Amino acid sequence: MKLASRFWLISFLTYLLTSCAETKSFQCQKIYQIANEVTKETQSLTKSGQEVDKKTWLLAADKIEQAADEMKNLKINDEELKNYKTLFAQVYLDYATATREIIKVWETKDRLAAKSAQEKVRKAGQLEREVGEKINTYCGDR
Repeated sequence: MKLASRFWLISFLTYLLTSCAETKSFQCQKIYQIANEVTKETQSLTKSGQEVDKKTWLLAADKIEQAADEMKNLKINDEELKNYKTLFAQVYLDYATATREIIKVWETKDRLAAKSAQEKVRKAGQLEREVGEKINTYCGDR
């Protein structure tokens, strides 16, 4: 009898633990939520890139950096999704850095710095598209 009751207890605990684990779909949604929020916030702040006020762009860089931190600190169990969240966090850090560099370029008119910042934005955008496509495929295109 003791063996049977232990078996049932172990089975029940296993069931509880697995039923409490987050699904891949739920973890995908957590990543999508941060990505959508940062896009919405920065588009709103910068009027979809049309705003030319330096303070607004610096605020946007701060928001992007906050999103990078949120993405880094997101609790994800799925190994593939951990990789994607790390890549998204890097994209956001690259965007924030490039945005701050662009602000400096506006002030200094340094052409080399302008090209460097422009290249960082291009590379971050390319990585963002690639990671976005991969996570969409992995998560089943929602």
